[in-house]
Amino acid sequence: MVSEQIKASLAPCGLSCEKCFAHVDGDIRRYSLKLKEKLRNFDIYAKKFETLLGDPIFKKYPDFKEMLDYFTSENCKGCRNEQCRLFKDCGVRSCHQEKQIDFCFQCEEFPCDKTNFDKHLYKTWVMLNEKIKKAGIEQFYEKTRTRPRYL
Repeated sequence: MVSEQIKASLAPCGLSCEKCFAHVDGDIRRYSLKLKEKLRNFDIYAKKFETLLGDPIFKKYPDFKEMLDYFTSENCKGCRNEQCRLFKDCGVRSCHQEKQIDFCFQCEEFPCDKTNFDKHLYKTWVMLNEKIKKAGIEQFYEKTRTRPRYL
């Protein structure tokens, strides 16, 4: 039986929900909130630094701030708690609920064409599930806990 901690972290497809930029408790959101707090009124200073330092990079600060705002506003609770907010057409959640399995590799139809993933994500999905199947879910989880999601 798979622990609740592992289920809370890993989606049925094998991707780490907690490492996703959209996850409410994820590192990306947490660090973005801290950075936003540290930068607080940097808009004013970015304009000053552009002139003072003569560096045009500070003209891009509004774009950076917009991205940071986006990262801090996302609040997905993970695929096991709600429909994925990134892959709106994902077929994994409904399939895993219907078949009452924890992960795709446990299904006798794996790999299948029900995911609705693009070519790249489909390849990643197969690779992750093969690794989980080979190593075991606990060992896979331990090995990937500190690894970045976006490699």
